[in-house]
Amino acid sequence: MNLMSYRLQFLIVALLAAVLAGGWWSFESWGGGAEASKKARKSDPTHVLVEAVSLTDDRISLRVVGTGKAVRSAALHPAVAGEVREIAFKAEQHVRKGQALIRLDDKHQRLKVRLGEVALAEARRQLGRMKKLAPSGHASRARMDTTQTALELAQLHLEQAKAELYDRTIYAPFTGVVGMTDLNPGDRVTQDTMAVTLDDRSALLVEFTVPEAHGAQVKVGDKIIVRPWSAPEAAIDGMITALASRIDKTSRSLRVQAKIANPDGRIRPGGSFEVQLNFVGKTYPIVREVAVLWSRDGAYLWRVVNGRAEKIFVRLVRRDKGRILVDGPLNVGDTIVVEGVQGLRLGQKVKTAPFKPGSP
Repeated sequence: MNLMSYRLQFLIVALLAAVLAGGWWSFESWGGGAEASKKARKSDPTHVLVEAVSLTDDRISLRVVGTGKAVRSAALHPAVAGEVREIAFKAEQHVRKGQALIRLDDKHQRLKVRLGEVALAEARRQLGRMKKLAPSGHASRARMDTTQTALELAQLHLEQAKAELYDRTIYAPFTGVVGMTDLNPGDRVTQDTMAVTLDDRSALLVEFTVPEAHGAQVKVGDKIIVRPWSAPEAAIDGMITALASRIDKTSRSLRVQAKIANPDGRIRPGGSFEVQLNFVGKTYPIVREVAVLWSRDGAYLWRVVNGRAEKIFVRLVRRDKGRILVDGPLNVGDTIVVEGVQGLRLGQKVKTAPFKPGSP
């Protein structure tokens, strides 16, 4: 009985060993086949869509704040001290060059002009008399010279009196718009008294600064777009007219002046403006945005070289309507993977086809 039991146990163990051995062989055969298939798949090239690299200029749009001033501006002062007799304008009035704005009391100056005119007339009469007497010998050469000198002095005195009378009035030195004045008839003024301002608002000068990094890109003659804060919907074309000769060492910026037209004088000097500058920067490779991937080391692209995938790290410069300007070791005509980038590995074989925008 014991012998039969031992034989039975031996047979059971032998059968189990055979089953386990067969299972292990089957597992090895299945696993080995899968690994072989995997290796086969690795050797098969991956299908990707590609596009050639092209170059483009980086177009920079810079927005800064500027301040406007009149193309010509003056703070008018009286030439002499005196008492205000008349204010001949209203604030915001458009005046012409040479128009009288403020008159001081000028009674004495008018009297001096009148006396000078009388003295000049008398000197002329005396000289005429001497000329008539000269042929008869009744007028000596010395008397003729004295009379001629008296005439010249009378002319000078009259000119001086007229200049003093002129100085009693403040005239507009150019055509423009006058501001407000604090003066009233009867006020005493001196040469230090600021009587009124005058602005030529037919054009405005807009002053602003640009960062040092863009200083070399700004040039006289460049076009700009200006939007007044008082009317942001208005876009006014302008042109840069002057640049500072040096970078400001405190703000690290370059002072710039531009000119804009203001024919109706609607925009007042002193206002703030948004100034937009558009200029061409460096030339960069440009690729489709979908071609750019990210890793812990930064942005990168897949480039195809001799039928294999190569990883190229780049720096993103600027996005532009579904494309990206990048900075990196790329050349015109390099083949960049656009679709099929996911799952690519370094050195992997790829089969390329040209990318067609809009294709499914």
